[in-house]
Amino acid sequence: MVNKAILITGASSGMGEATAILLAKSGYTVFAGIRSQLAINKLNELCLDKLYPIILDVTKIEHINNTFEFVKKTVGENGIYAIINNAGNNYSVPTEYFDEQKARFLVETHFWGMANLTKIFLPLLRLYSSKNKNQARIINVGSVGSISAFPFIQFYNAAKFAILGFTESLRFELAPYGIKAIVIVPGSVKTSIWRRTDEAVQDSLLKLGNEGKELYQYNLFQSSKLAASMEKRGVAVEKAAKVFRKALESSNPSFKYFIGNDANVVNFMVKYLPDSLRQSFLKMKLRFKSIQINKWKSE
Repeated sequence: MVNKAILITGASSGMGEATAILLAKSGYTVFAGIRSQLAINKLNELCLDKLYPIILDVTKIEHINNTFEFVKKTVGENGIYAIINNAGNNYSVPTEYFDEQKARFLVETHFWGMANLTKIFLPLLRLYSSKNKNQARIINVGSVGSISAFPFIQFYNAAKFAILGFTESLRFELAPYGIKAIVIVPGSVKTSIWRRTDEAVQDSLLKLGNEGKELYQYNLFQSSKLAASMEKRGVAVEKAAKVFRKALESSNPSFKYFIGNDANVVNFMVKYLPDSLRQSFLKMKLRFKSIQINKWKSE
Protein backbone atom coordinates (compact mmCIF):
# COMPACT_ATOMS: atom_id res chain seq x y z
CA MET A 1 0.00 0.00 0.00
CA VAL A 2 1.56 3.30 -1.12
CA ASN A 3 0.83 6.95 -0.30
CA LYS A 4 -2.21 6.29 1.87
CA ALA A 5 -2.08 8.55 4.90
CA ILE A 6 -4.97 8.89 7.33
CA LEU A 7 -5.76 11.21 10.21
CA ILE A 8 -8.06 9.92 12.94
CA THR A 9 -9.24 11.95 15.93
CA GLY A 10 -10.23 10.58 19.31
CA ALA A 11 -7.65 7.81 19.12
CA SER A 12 -6.80 7.55 22.82
CA SER A 13 -9.23 4.69 23.51
CA GLY A 14 -12.13 2.66 22.18
CA MET A 15 -12.92 2.53 18.48
CA GLY A 16 -10.49 5.31 17.65
CA GLU A 17 -7.54 3.56 19.24
CA ALA A 18 -8.46 0.17 17.80
CA THR A 19 -8.95 1.65 14.32
CA ALA A 20 -5.64 3.54 14.42
CA ILE A 21 -3.79 0.37 15.39
CA LEU A 22 -5.54 -1.82 12.80
CA LEU A 23 -4.92 0.66 9.99
CA ALA A 24 -1.25 1.10 10.90
CA LYS A 25 -0.84 -2.68 10.91
CA SER A 26 -2.65 -2.82 7.54
CA GLY A 27 -0.07 -0.57 5.89
CA TYR A 28 -1.62 2.88 6.19
CA THR A 29 0.32 5.82 7.56
CA VAL A 30 -1.82 6.87 10.53
CA PHE A 31 -1.78 10.20 12.34
CA ALA A 32 -3.60 9.47 15.60
CA GLY A 33 -5.07 12.56 17.27
CA ILE A 34 -5.03 12.30 21.05
CA ARG A 35 -5.61 14.82 23.84
CA SER A 36 -3.25 13.45 26.51
CA GLN A 37 0.47 12.71 26.63
CA LEU A 38 -0.29 9.55 28.63
CA ALA A 39 -2.31 8.13 25.73
CA ILE A 40 0.45 9.08 23.29
CA ASN A 41 2.98 7.19 25.39
CA LYS A 42 0.67 4.17 25.37
CA LEU A 43 0.53 4.10 21.56
CA ASN A 44 4.25 4.76 21.22
CA GLU A 45 4.92 1.64 23.28
CA LEU A 46 3.42 -0.43 20.43
CA CYS A 47 6.40 0.54 18.24
CA LEU A 48 4.36 0.67 15.03
CA ASP A 49 6.43 2.38 12.33
CA LYS A 50 3.44 3.88 10.53
CA LEU A 51 1.59 5.17 13.59
CA TYR A 52 2.16 8.82 14.55
CA PRO A 53 0.36 9.83 17.78
CA ILE A 54 -0.06 13.60 18.01
CA ILE A 55 -1.68 15.97 20.50
CA LEU A 56 -5.00 17.10 19.03
CA ASP A 57 -7.96 18.58 20.87
CA VAL A 58 -10.50 19.28 18.13
CA THR A 59 -12.14 22.04 20.19
CA LYS A 60 -8.93 24.09 19.84
CA ILE A 61 -8.41 25.57 16.40
CA GLU A 62 -4.69 26.04 17.06
CA HIS A 63 -4.37 22.27 17.61
CA ILE A 64 -6.08 21.61 14.27
CA ASN A 65 -3.83 24.10 12.49
CA ASN A 66 -0.69 22.63 14.07
CA THR A 67 -1.80 19.13 13.09
CA PHE A 68 -2.44 20.27 9.53
CA GLU A 69 1.06 21.72 9.23
CA PHE A 70 2.65 18.57 10.64
CA VAL A 71 0.64 16.27 8.36
CA LYS A 72 1.25 18.49 5.32
CA LYS A 73 4.99 18.48 5.94
CA THR A 74 5.01 14.69 6.40
CA VAL A 75 2.89 13.68 3.40
CA GLY A 76 4.32 16.31 1.03
CA GLU A 77 2.85 16.33 -2.45
CA ASN A 78 0.97 13.07 -1.90
CA GLY A 79 -1.83 14.68 0.08
CA ILE A 80 -3.91 12.70 2.55
CA TYR A 81 -6.18 9.79 1.67
CA ALA A 82 -8.68 10.10 4.51
CA ILE A 83 -9.69 11.87 7.68
CA ILE A 84 -11.75 10.07 10.30
CA ASN A 85 -13.63 12.41 12.63
CA ASN A 86 -14.09 10.19 15.67
CA ALA A 87 -13.50 12.48 18.67
CA GLY A 88 -16.42 12.52 21.07
CA ASN A 89 -17.72 12.66 24.61
CA ASN A 90 -21.06 12.40 26.39
CA TYR A 91 -23.22 14.34 28.81
CA SER A 92 -26.36 12.91 30.42
CA VAL A 93 -28.78 15.23 32.20
CA PRO A 94 -32.48 16.14 32.37
CA THR A 95 -33.10 19.07 30.02
CA GLU A 96 -34.54 21.12 32.89
CA TYR A 97 -31.14 21.03 34.63
CA PHE A 98 -28.54 21.11 31.85
CA ASP A 99 -25.35 23.09 32.22
CA GLU A 100 -24.86 25.22 29.10
CA GLN A 101 -21.06 25.11 29.26
CA LYS A 102 -21.02 21.31 29.34
CA ALA A 103 -23.61 21.07 26.58
CA ARG A 104 -21.69 23.49 24.38
CA PHE A 105 -18.45 21.59 24.95
CA LEU A 106 -20.11 18.38 23.78
CA VAL A 107 -21.39 20.03 20.59
CA GLU A 108 -18.01 21.73 20.06
CA THR A 109 -16.29 18.34 20.28
CA HIS A 110 -18.65 16.29 18.12
CA PHE A 111 -19.82 18.81 15.56
CA TRP A 112 -17.72 21.98 15.34
CA GLY A 113 -14.46 20.12 15.86
CA MET A 114 -15.42 17.82 12.97
CA ALA A 115 -16.50 20.75 10.78
CA ASN A 116 -13.34 22.79 11.42
CA LEU A 117 -10.98 19.86 10.91
CA THR A 118 -12.75 18.92 7.67
CA LYS A 119 -12.55 22.52 6.40
CA ILE A 120 -8.83 22.81 7.10
CA PHE A 121 -7.86 19.39 5.67
CA LEU A 122 -9.90 19.59 2.46
CA PRO A 123 -6.97 20.91 0.36
CA LEU A 124 -4.86 17.86 1.32
CA LEU A 125 -7.74 15.50 0.51
CA ARG A 126 -8.29 17.20 -2.84
CA LEU A 127 -4.57 16.97 -3.55
CA TYR A 128 -4.63 13.22 -2.97
CA SER A 129 -7.65 12.73 -5.24
CA SER A 130 -6.03 14.76 -8.02
CA LYS A 131 -3.07 12.37 -8.10
CA ASN A 132 -4.65 8.97 -7.46
CA LYS A 133 -7.38 6.73 -8.82
CA ASN A 134 -8.59 6.03 -5.29
CA GLN A 135 -11.02 8.68 -4.14
CA ALA A 136 -10.15 10.43 -0.91
CA ARG A 137 -12.45 9.82 2.05
CA ILE A 138 -14.02 11.81 4.86
CA ILE A 139 -15.39 9.42 7.46
CA ASN A 140 -17.51 10.99 10.19
CA VAL A 141 -18.57 8.95 13.19
CA GLY A 142 -22.25 9.24 13.89
CA SER A 143 -24.21 6.92 16.13
CA VAL A 144 -27.41 4.97 16.26
CA GLY A 145 -28.31 8.22 18.05
CA SER A 146 -28.01 9.90 14.63
CA ILE A 147 -31.24 8.23 13.52
CA SER A 148 -33.13 7.48 16.76
CA ALA A 149 -32.79 9.45 19.99
CA PHE A 150 -32.23 8.12 23.52
CA PRO A 151 -33.46 9.98 26.63
CA PHE A 152 -31.27 12.29 28.72
CA ILE A 153 -28.48 12.48 26.10
CA GLN A 154 -30.29 15.09 24.05
CA PHE A 155 -27.17 17.12 23.20
CA TYR A 156 -25.31 13.98 22.10
CA ASN A 157 -28.29 13.06 19.91
CA ALA A 158 -28.51 16.59 18.53
CA ALA A 159 -24.81 16.59 17.61
CA LYS A 160 -25.04 13.15 16.02
CA PHE A 161 -28.13 14.07 13.99
CA ALA A 162 -26.21 17.16 12.82
CA ILE A 163 -23.24 15.03 11.76
CA LEU A 164 -25.50 12.92 9.56
CA GLY A 165 -26.95 15.94 7.78
CA PHE A 166 -23.58 17.66 7.45
CA THR A 167 -21.99 14.55 5.93
CA GLU A 168 -24.76 13.94 3.42
CA SER A 169 -24.41 17.53 2.24
CA LEU A 170 -20.64 17.00 1.92
CA ARG A 171 -21.21 13.84 -0.11
CA PHE A 172 -22.91 15.87 -2.85
CA GLU A 173 -20.63 18.89 -2.55
CA LEU A 174 -17.32 17.05 -2.76
CA ALA A 175 -18.16 14.28 -5.23
CA PRO A 176 -16.96 16.38 -8.22
CA TYR A 177 -13.50 16.54 -6.61
CA GLY A 178 -13.15 12.82 -6.02
CA ILE A 179 -13.82 12.94 -2.27
CA LYS A 180 -16.31 10.51 -0.73
CA ALA A 181 -18.11 11.48 2.51
CA ILE A 182 -19.17 8.58 4.71
CA VAL A 183 -20.90 8.13 8.08
CA ILE A 184 -20.13 5.28 10.44
CA VAL A 185 -23.21 4.48 12.54
CA PRO A 186 -22.21 2.44 15.60
CA GLY A 187 -24.73 0.83 17.89
CA SER A 188 -23.47 -0.62 21.15
CA VAL A 189 -19.70 -0.92 21.16
CA LYS A 190 -17.69 -1.93 24.20
CA THR A 191 -15.98 1.40 24.84
CA SER A 192 -15.39 3.67 27.81
CA ILE A 193 -18.07 6.11 26.62
CA TRP A 194 -20.66 3.96 28.41
CA ARG A 195 -18.73 4.20 31.67
CA ARG A 196 -18.39 7.93 31.15
CA THR A 197 -22.14 8.17 30.53
CA ASP A 198 -22.82 6.46 33.84
CA GLU A 199 -20.41 8.86 35.54
CA ALA A 200 -22.25 11.78 33.92
CA VAL A 201 -25.55 10.44 35.29
CA GLN A 202 -24.09 10.20 38.79
CA ASP A 203 -22.71 13.73 38.48
CA SER A 204 -26.08 15.06 37.32
CA LEU A 205 -27.88 13.41 40.22
CA LEU A 206 -25.62 15.16 42.71
CA LYS A 207 -26.69 18.53 41.28
CA LEU A 208 -30.42 17.99 40.92
CA GLY A 209 -31.57 18.91 44.40
CA ASN A 210 -34.50 17.27 46.16
CA GLU A 211 -37.19 18.21 43.66
CA GLY A 212 -35.02 17.24 40.69
CA LYS A 213 -34.23 13.89 42.23
CA GLU A 214 -37.89 13.27 42.92
CA LEU A 215 -38.72 14.04 39.31
CA TYR A 216 -35.87 12.39 37.46
CA GLN A 217 -33.76 10.05 39.60
CA TYR A 218 -35.68 6.85 38.88
CA ASN A 219 -35.90 7.44 35.13
CA LEU A 220 -32.25 8.49 34.92
CA PHE A 221 -31.25 5.23 36.56
CA GLN A 222 -33.50 3.28 34.19
CA SER A 223 -31.90 4.98 31.21
CA SER A 224 -28.41 4.31 32.57
CA LYS A 225 -29.27 0.68 33.31
CA LEU A 226 -30.54 0.08 29.77
CA ALA A 227 -27.37 1.66 28.31
CA ALA A 228 -25.22 -0.59 30.51
CA SER A 229 -27.09 -3.72 29.43
CA MET A 230 -26.63 -2.73 25.78
CA GLU A 231 -22.89 -2.24 26.37
CA LYS A 232 -22.55 -5.79 27.70
CA ARG A 233 -23.89 -7.10 24.38
CA GLY A 234 -21.90 -4.59 22.36
CA VAL A 235 -19.43 -5.21 19.57
CA ALA A 236 -15.74 -5.43 20.46
CA VAL A 237 -13.73 -2.40 19.36
CA GLU A 238 -11.48 -4.61 17.21
CA LYS A 239 -14.51 -5.75 15.22
CA ALA A 240 -15.76 -2.18 14.91
CA ALA A 241 -12.35 -1.12 13.55
CA LYS A 242 -12.78 -3.52 10.63
CA VAL A 243 -15.86 -1.59 9.51
CA PHE A 244 -13.73 1.56 9.24
CA ARG A 245 -11.21 -0.35 7.14
CA LYS A 246 -14.02 -1.65 4.92
CA ALA A 247 -15.22 1.92 4.32
CA LEU A 248 -11.68 2.94 3.41
CA GLU A 249 -11.05 0.05 1.04
CA SER A 250 -14.35 -0.18 -0.81
CA SER A 251 -14.06 1.06 -4.39
CA ASN A 252 -17.58 2.48 -4.16
CA PRO A 253 -18.24 3.15 -0.47
CA SER A 254 -21.77 3.43 0.89
CA PHE A 255 -22.99 6.57 2.60
CA LYS A 256 -23.67 4.74 5.88
CA TYR A 257 -21.93 1.80 7.54
CA PHE A 258 -23.65 0.27 10.56
CA ILE A 259 -21.81 -1.39 13.43
CA GLY A 260 -23.65 -3.99 15.50
CA ASN A 261 -26.96 -5.81 15.23
CA ASP A 262 -28.73 -3.19 17.33
CA ALA A 263 -27.75 -0.43 14.89
CA ASN A 264 -29.14 -2.48 12.00
CA VAL A 265 -32.34 -3.20 13.92
CA VAL A 266 -32.88 0.46 14.78
CA ASN A 267 -32.19 1.43 11.16
CA PHE A 268 -34.83 -1.06 10.04
CA MET A 269 -37.31 0.36 12.56
CA VAL A 270 -36.64 3.95 11.46
CA LYS A 271 -37.09 3.05 7.79
CA TYR A 272 -40.10 0.77 7.99
CA LEU A 273 -42.03 1.35 11.23
CA PRO A 274 -44.15 4.32 12.28
CA ASP A 275 -42.38 6.60 14.75
CA SER A 276 -45.03 5.86 17.35
CA LEU A 277 -44.31 2.11 17.21
CA ARG A 278 -40.53 2.59 17.40
CA GLN A 279 -40.91 4.96 20.33
CA SER A 280 -43.32 2.58 22.08
CA PHE A 281 -40.71 -0.16 21.81
CA LEU A 282 -38.08 2.05 23.50
CA LYS A 283 -40.56 3.09 26.20
CA MET A 284 -41.21 -0.56 26.93
CA LYS A 285 -37.48 -1.18 27.33
CA LEU A 286 -36.96 1.87 29.54
CA ARG A 287 -39.90 1.26 31.89
CA PHE A 288 -40.04 4.87 32.99
CA LYS A 289 -42.33 5.91 35.82
CA SER A 290 -44.75 8.79 35.48
CA ILE A 291 -43.83 11.04 38.39
CA GLN A 292 -45.69 14.14 39.54
CA ILE A 293 -44.83 16.76 42.14
CA ASN A 294 -47.97 18.49 43.39
CA LYS A 295 -46.48 21.92 43.76
CA TRP A 296 -45.03 24.68 41.63
CA LYS A 297 -41.52 25.96 41.98
CA SER A 298 -41.42 29.23 43.86
CA GLU A 299 -40.65 32.15 41.58
